[in-house]
Amino acid sequence: MGVVRLRFDTTVHYRFQRYRPLVVVIFEDFHWIDAQTQALLDLLADSSASTPILLLVNYRPEYRHEWGNKSHYVQLGLNPLGRENAEELLAALLEDAVELQPLKRLIIERTGGNPFFIEEMVHALFDERILVRNGIVKVTRPLAQVRIPPTVQGILAARIDRLSAQQKELLQTLAVIGRESPLGLIRQIASTAEARLDQMLAELRAAEFIYEQPALADTEYIFKHALTQEVAYNSLLIERRKQLVLGAARVQPLVVATEDLHWADASESRQSGELTKS
Repeated sequence: MGVVRLRFDTTVHYRFQRYRPLVVVIFEDFHWIDAQTQALLDLLADSSASTPILLLVNYRPEYRHEWGNKSHYVQLGLNPLGRENAEELLAALLEDAVELQPLKRLIIERTGGNPFFIEEMVHALFDERILVRNGIVKVTRPLAQVRIPPTVQGILAARIDRLSAQQKELLQTLAVIGRESPLGLIRQIASTAEARLDQMLAELRAAEFIYEQPALADTEYIFKHALTQEVAYNSLLIERRKQLVLGAARVQPLVVATEDLHWADASESRQSGELTKS
């Protein structure tokens, strides 16, 4: 590790002393970090004190690190939206009709101002046709009859359960692959004809479970939120999960060597020799 660190520090200082640009490095969802990436991040954090690097990391409260005593480290808490900002978000999602105000108040109360929870609750209300859009947004039943899961995970699970069997299977397959799924890998693993596969990916995008993003070698699909991937992954029966993991591992075995949380079953299977089958 000492040699690696020396080479890393030498390279970083040489490049930044020569060109001196401000480089922004972004890591997302660091609560799922593996040991090797943590070591890299620690090196970057140390180097950022004397080189023009802005290192941005987001993570859940349970993640722990050793940077708190560094003078160049600043932590920003992402608090829930206040009522005014939550109402602005709902106005963008649902418009400003007066008759929607009671429902908006209910949404803000139930979600605690969590913007992702707000968005998913609105999607769920449209999925259940409690809300309909026909030129304008309307509520189709009394609020007393509206039953909403109390957690964002419950909302996501309910939305995933309402997908068709093929859509749900595809979303679960993407969850097994990881947060980001190259289209070429999806086509090799998914048991669906290419035309139908493209259509279902478009449907999952329209429902805002996933986004499409360009990549250097291939189109990739990324989950809108880590929780969406987590809930889809956990909705798989253990045996089906193992089948998908093993199938993906045969197509792209190097992925299994990572310590990604969502490849845990593959790692266990590999240790027991299951991945040696052709």
